[in-house]
Amino acid sequence: MPHIDLPNLPGIRGPMSFRPETSRPLNQLAEVLLRGESTLSQAERELIATYVSSRNDCHYCQSIHGAIAAAHLGETKNSFGP
Repeated sequence: MPHIDLPNLPGIRGPMSFRPETSRPLNQLAEVLLRGESTLSQAERELIATYVSSRNDCHYCQSIHGAIAAAHLGETKNSFGP
């Protein structure tokens, strides 16, 4: 079976480090969507990303976005991570 050797990094970070030239535009898109100018707050956008990640069944992304949303909301504890 074909495969590629990826660095042992959590979540999407391994595949993104494999091809930086393709991951750069994806990171720029995420930056605009999550932190660019918007009528939604960064916390609201992170909550949306948390929900989408849960629907995609991606625990890593759900945990990261949930923790960032909680930080934006000023919460010190959340139920998104270990």
